Amino acid sequence: MGILDTDGKLIFIIFLGLIIATAIIAPIANQVVANTQTISIPNTTITSPAAANGTLDLQGRELLTTLTIANETADLTGLGLSLRTATSATTGLRTVQLIANDSAFNFGEGNINVSYTANPDGYVSDSGARAITVLIVLFSALAALVFVIVMLFTGSFGKLVRGS
Repeated sequence: MGILDTDGKLIFIIFLGLIIATAIIAPIANQVVANTQTISIPNTTITSPAAANGTLDLQGRELLTTLTIANETADLTGLGLSLRTATSATTGLRTVQLIANDSAFNFGEGNINVSYTANPDGYVSDSGARAITVLIVLFSALAALVFVIVMLFTGSFGKLVRGS
C-alpha cells in the first residue's frame, strides 16, 4: 500500500479526531444530564420500617415532592408515614427517607408503594453552576467543530476556497 495523499490523510485525521472527541464528550454530557435534572420515582415498592419511628433510606439526595404513600388497600400518607430529607444513619450522606411514627404500624410490617420527585445524588443545586456544566459540553462540541474546520482549510478544500 502506498503513501496516502494529502486528502486521504486529512479525512483520516478528521475521522480519528471526531471519534476521540465523541468518546470524550459523550460521558461528560451524560454526567451533566444526571447532575442537572430531577428524578421522578414512580410507584416504587419498599418494605416498611420494622420499628416505631424507624426510617428507611430511599433513592435521591433531596426530596422535592411526595406524590403518594400507599399499600395495597389504602393511602397511608395520613397514617403516620411520611417522606423527608435527612442524613442517613448508615452512610452519613444526605438522602430521602421514609419515616414511620407509632400510628403507622396499625397494618404491620409490609409492602408500601411510594411515588416522589427528588434531586439525585450529585445534583448541582446552584443555577449558575448548572449553566456552567451545560456550557462545558457546548464548548467541547464547539472545539470539535473548530478542529474539523481548521483541518478542512489546511487541505485541498482550503485551496478551493482561497482560489489558489
